[in-house]
Amino acid sequence: MQKHLNTRPKTNMLIAILCFVFAGLQSSATETDTTQVIEIGGIKQYISISGEAPGKPVLFYLHGGPGTAVSAHKDVVTGELEKYFTVVHWDQRGSGKTLQMNETTAPPTFDQMKKDAEELLNFICNRFTTDKIIVLGNSWGTLPAFHLAQRYPEKIRALIAVSPVVSNLRSQQITLELLQYYFEKQENSKAIQQLSDVNIPDSGAKEMLIQYRWESEYNGEGMSDEQFDQLLHYFQDWEKMWFPLYSELYKNDLERSAGSIKCPVYFIVGKKDLTTYFKITEAYFHKLKAPEKQLFWMEDVGHNIPGIAADKMQKTIIEYIVPLLNLSETIK
Repeated sequence: MQKHLNTRPKTNMLIAILCFVFAGLQSSATETDTTQVIEIGGIKQYISISGEAPGKPVLFYLHGGPGTAVSAHKDVVTGELEKYFTVVHWDQRGSGKTLQMNETTAPPTFDQMKKDAEELLNFICNRFTTDKIIVLGNSWGTLPAFHLAQRYPEKIRALIAVSPVVSNLRSQQITLELLQYYFEKQENSKAIQQLSDVNIPDSGAKEMLIQYRWESEYNGEGMSDEQFDQLLHYFQDWEKMWFPLYSELYKNDLERSAGSIKCPVYFIVGKKDLTTYFKITEAYFHKLKAPEKQLFWMEDVGHNIPGIAADKMQKTIIEYIVPLLNLSETIK
């Protein structure tokens, strides 16, 4: 089943791209709004625990990127959810406060990130003395989230996948072809020239940013040369840590690796998402086997839903997904 949600957010392209490099039910917690440093995967890792209602279901938020922790501005991303859930934010290996607490010697690998996520899942269940939690993954974060749902479905009440990365390779290939065709029809020589220099898989951050620039233009948001240069400086620093992991993602395809999930799965997808091409996401949704699944569309929104439409994302979860999970008696 699919639902269409109308939203026309005021977007800020710089914030959007920086937020994504291209997000038993009862808790026994007696404290909220706290932080912890725990040892996961042999290093210190940072989590924050927030919520205005102790004893509510636990929601584990897996941020996007890779490398863009959101705990520092969690009030914007999950502030409304914290009225209904105990929300756990985790600054993943190499990100945010976890990065600050550790000397980084090598870029993280996908296997490391999946193992870290497994340890966090078990820690959260023990910390809150609960059999099941809700996992919310955004963009890159959907990959470890789907891994958890496959490996530990008995511990996950539901998986909420926001802008899921189904197949980075197929998505980027189709989007590049779409953009090249569109700008050729528009006779935009600058776009045609720059896009001709892009190869999929990308060889570096500059190619990634060129494609994102013209995705933004296609969706009605221009990017000046000055803005491009500013973002390129950021991405050149980002790629030193994260490009090896990002390159690994080209090998991942959820249609092959996660054809079935043994827990409820809910997608929240932007109708203008070209970063993880929305039609590939829709096709995967229809093929996915799950005991319960629904797809919620956000009109006039691209990839970075937590960055440009966090209020709409949270409203969708509270008004549509919570009733499906029969949480009415615990969320009041």
